[in-house]
Amino acid sequence: MSLEKQVMRKVSRRLVPLLMILYFVAYVDRINLGFAGLTMNKDLGFSPQVFGLGAAFFFVGYLILQIPGNLLIHKMGARRLTAAMAFAWGVFAVGMAFVWDANSFYAARFLLGAAESAFAPGMIFYISLWFPKQYRGRVLTLFILANPLAGVIGLPLSALLMQLHGVANLTGWQWIFIGEGFPAILLAFVAWRVLTDRPTDAKWLNDTEREWLVNAMEHDVAARKSLGFSKGRARRHAVLLAVIYFGIIMGLYGFGLWLPQIVKSFGASTFETGFISAIPYVGAALFMLFWGRRLDRKGNAGWHTAMACFLGCVGLVATAFASTGPIAVAMLTIAAMGLFAGLSTFWTTPTNLYAGSAAAASIGFIASIGHFGGFTGPYVMGLMLAATNSHAMGLCALAGALGLAGLLIWQYRDRGQSETHGPAVASASKQ
Repeated sequence: MSLEKQVMRKVSRRLVPLLMILYFVAYVDRINLGFAGLTMNKDLGFSPQVFGLGAAFFFVGYLILQIPGNLLIHKMGARRLTAAMAFAWGVFAVGMAFVWDANSFYAARFLLGAAESAFAPGMIFYISLWFPKQYRGRVLTLFILANPLAGVIGLPLSALLMQLHGVANLTGWQWIFIGEGFPAILLAFVAWRVLTDRPTDAKWLNDTEREWLVNAMEHDVAARKSLGFSKGRARRHAVLLAVIYFGIIMGLYGFGLWLPQIVKSFGASTFETGFISAIPYVGAALFMLFWGRRLDRKGNAGWHTAMACFLGCVGLVATAFASTGPIAVAMLTIAAMGLFAGLSTFWTTPTNLYAGSAAAASIGFIASIGHFGGFTGPYVMGLMLAATNSHAMGLCALAGALGLAGLLIWQYRDRGQSETHGPAVASASKQ
């Protein structure tokens, strides 16, 4: 086995499983509200507008602290900050079980979002410190694969936890938040022990392996810095990428937080809804693996992201006009495939464009502005449902945002230039 493969295998085995598990738990704690809301809304008297706004309030806290948190990861290191974030969001996720009215609901979602704010973009930046460009696409795909897996496993788990209704005088939806929030508290201690801030600190590599990785990452950073973006051009790219990410995230969270209610509207029981709602996530997980490998093999991140966005757009529109439950589930699966494949391939572009502190700031900015879509998507779905008594118009609004994201990311496709810095960078650097 070559030294390169030996080192990357060690790094992957050490870091990737833990990052995936952390993101899995984080995403479950974001979207389990969608399933809990099937009975929580009735128990607490929440209207569709209140539920949609509360779901969206997660992103208020998320947005406020995302850029500062991402810069702290660059300065302080991932180990301490990730452990602190996991502990905090676990506490607030469990706290969701004890909301009693709309204001406490909004506050709990705000605090959960604030606690999770720097995790996902911070880990994307962290991956860029440990994996050279030729490995980053597949690692980002595996990392983001935790999102659809959260649906595959988390929704049936929520259905099972709902069956604890009445135990310890708690409702089923309260047990969902307790049972799915507590693992984050335990993982905080695992992250403290396992994560290593930078390759230079990796005592679990021998001297030869560590030297190879440090040199490889220094070369990778130098390649990204050699793009020579002026500050103005770098900012323009960051703003455009943030708008693209807004469209993807609007579709993703509008879809994820309302999926159980869409499925239930076709006549499924609450228990059945948990398992049926997992089907789109199964399709998304399989397609993400295929699409990520195709990107590594073919290159051209912009094209792959655009095609995924267009696929998701078609799925959302088709769901809006589905006449039966089985057809709706099939179309929701197509939508999920496009949404999650677009999310995973999107991040290849900014991590190829920026390096060092510029990467931390730019990724934080893109994620922060883009996550306005996370506020907008669930809220728009709630408003449209209240106004029309149907999910159709809300789904079409999500599709419009996703289609626009596809059109904008299209300009980052490879146009046949040299791929010295990768197809997405070659395309972007010409502009």
